[in-house]
Amino acid sequence: MSKGVPYDKAIEEADRAERKQRRRSGDVGRATHRGQQLPEGQSVHEHLWKELENGVRVWIVNGRQVRSVFDIDFTEGGHDHVYEFVPEGEIWIDDAIVEQERGFVLLHELHERNRMAHGVPYDKAHAESSRLEYRCRHHPDELHDALAAEGWA
Repeated sequence: MSKGVPYDKAIEEADRAERKQRRRSGDVGRATHRGQQLPEGQSVHEHLWKELENGVRVWIVNGRQVRSVFDIDFTEGGHDHVYEFVPEGEIWIDDAIVEQERGFVLLHELHERNRMAHGVPYDKAHAESSRLEYRCRHHPDELHDALAAEGWA
């Protein structure tokens, strides 16, 4: 961009270079079987954090593998209402998120998924979830109750 390349073109070139490096690292090979992706995200599941009463499963996933195989821009977490590669009924939390931060990321993903499940568009659900996450980061004593309100008991 400092050489006058527009942002859209620069990000395409950067992503292309990053994907090439990720292929060289062997990440894609470790996450596939003979070049075919394993079903339902199995290649990235690290461990099941919890299954909620409504059947939603929250997984800690290998974020590096997710970025290498599915989406180079995957950051912190996601769920099945946003990412087509996340199996139905799952929320993924990146294993690179330190434990002290996971509750806040989880709150964001749970709230966003719950809102989208009720027909709220992504942009609105994401904005609401970001505000809620921000509030709880600044008032951590409210995190437990906020998570409970989203079905995390």
